[in-house]
This record gives sequence, C-alpha cells and structure tokens, in this order.
Amino acid sequence: MQREGLHVVNTSVQVDTATEEIIRFEESHQGSPFTSDVPRDGRVARGRRTQRAVAEALIALLKEGEPDPTAKAVAAKAGVSLRLVFHHFGDMDDLYRCAAGMQLQERLPQLPNLEGLSLHDRIRQLVDHRASLYEHCGLVHAAFVRRGATSPEVRDIMTESDDLLRANLDSTFAPELDQHDERTRLEILAALDTATSWESWERLRTTIGLPDSGARRVMAMTVTALCVLAPRPAPLPS
Repeated sequence: MQREGLHVVNTSVQVDTATEEIIRFEESHQGSPFTSDVPRDGRVARGRRTQRAVAEALIALLKEGEPDPTAKAVAAKAGVSLRLVFHHFGDMDDLYRCAAGMQLQERLPQLPNLEGLSLHDRIRQLVDHRASLYEHCGLVHAAFVRRGATSPEVRDIMTESDDLLRANLDSTFAPELDQHDERTRLEILAALDTATSWESWERLRTTIGLPDSGARRVMAMTVTALCVLAPRPAPLPS
C-alpha cells in the first residue's frame, strides 16, 4: 500500500488496508504504557498499572465534560499523589499522549470487518459504528485535537486514528470504489472520509442540531449516494 497525501492507493495486490494499519500501529507501540503487554518484572508491572490508571482518570474527566483537566484533578481522580503523576509522566503532553494511545488501542478491535455483506448492510453497520464511536468519544477526541495543536506526539496519534478510519472505509467499499479509475476512486474515497468524519458528525449534531437518529440517516444517505450515484467528475478548467 502506498500513500499520496491523505489518500490510500491500492497496489496490484489487493490487501485489507485497515488490517495493515492496525498491524503497523501495534508493532510500532510494543511495550508502551498503553498496550496490553504484561511486563514480567513486578515493579514495572505496577508502574504500568499506575500509568494506565492515571491516563484512564484523564479520559474519565474529559468524558465528564472537563475541557482541560489539571494534573491535580487527574491525580485526585486516579487516587494517587500529584508527585506520582509526574513520576510516571514528564508533563501533561506526555500524559495526553499515553491517553490518546490507549483510546486508539481500544478502538482497533472494534473496527467493523464488513467484507462480503450487501452494500445496504455495509452502510448500515458502518454508520452505526461511526455514530456510536463519535457519541461515546466525542469530548475526548475534541480534547486530544486541541492538545495536538501544540503536541506533535498527540497529533501523530490522532493522524494514525484518522488513517485507520479511512483505511476501514477503503476496504469496506472496495467493490464500489474499484469500479472507477484511480483519480475518481481517490476522490470518492476522500468524499466518503469527509462524510463519515468526526467533523461531519459534530456539524450534524451540534451546528445543525439533528438528533442522533437524524444524523445517522443523513450520513447513510450521503454514503449511499457516493457509492451508488457518484458520477464521473466533469473535467476541471485548465
């Protein structure tokens, strides 16, 4: 698989791009605090548990609507001392990096594998997955995006998250995408990515004010139109 900008480009060998992204992420983060690896050394294992507890406390505060929890608030939520927080994390950016990685790691097995289903069922299940994800993790995701503006490490993890979701679209709708030439395929994939994005869901739910059910229907209609009715684009003016 090769990448051009934000796009996923198929090579001559058909591959499951979402699975490739998952394998790459897991291999690049072996032994990190937010993976499920269990260290053999007892002290290291206890330290890992404390790191996870502190990161989970940050996530819990974000889900409760606290936009920028202080280290003191995180320590209180985790039931540890402030000193212990900074024993395990160099600064708040380091804590956010760990928490963002944990969130991404938990999402990996939840990506739906919808190959072989009818287009109707693929669209329905993909929209259900995206809507549930966005409703459950929206506040946390927004906080990570804000932190990513000043933290390259957090920004990189958010980019990996976007790559996974885009790759999942690519594999889910490969039968429809593969009917087009390369340029049109990339453009339709970009349109699908935009229509099913965090930002699109936020606009439907907050800016426009649709209920969950209405936002799901709009997302499903848009994906259906792109998969079934996407025309050949008119030539751009030179």
